[in-house]
Amino acid sequence: KFMSYIKKVDKNQKDVVKALRDYGSQVYLLHTVGGGIPDLMVCYNDQTILMEVKDGEDKKLTPQQITLFANWQGGPLFRVNSVQEAIDVLKSYEL
Repeated sequence: KFMSYIKKVDKNQKDVVKALRDYGSQVYLLHTVGGGIPDLMVCYNDQTILMEVKDGEDKKLTPQQITLFANWQGGPLFRVNSVQEAIDVLKSYEL
């Protein structure tokens, strides 16, 4: 049932990845992992940050993503809906 979610990449993901890299972070693509795992692992200022990219606030999380967000016990995890939101996350980790 959830396999259909694995290959779906939000339209803005490419732009978000480029902006994050241009801002100086390392970005690793995780969108093919599935199981609710967020789209991106971002390394910035000695932090490892997970980001789920959605193309707008009206886009819904999958059931597996909702479960992961609700039960997450790891490091920083964000949903970002735009390039600006992704950059704002990085800015929050600046010294």
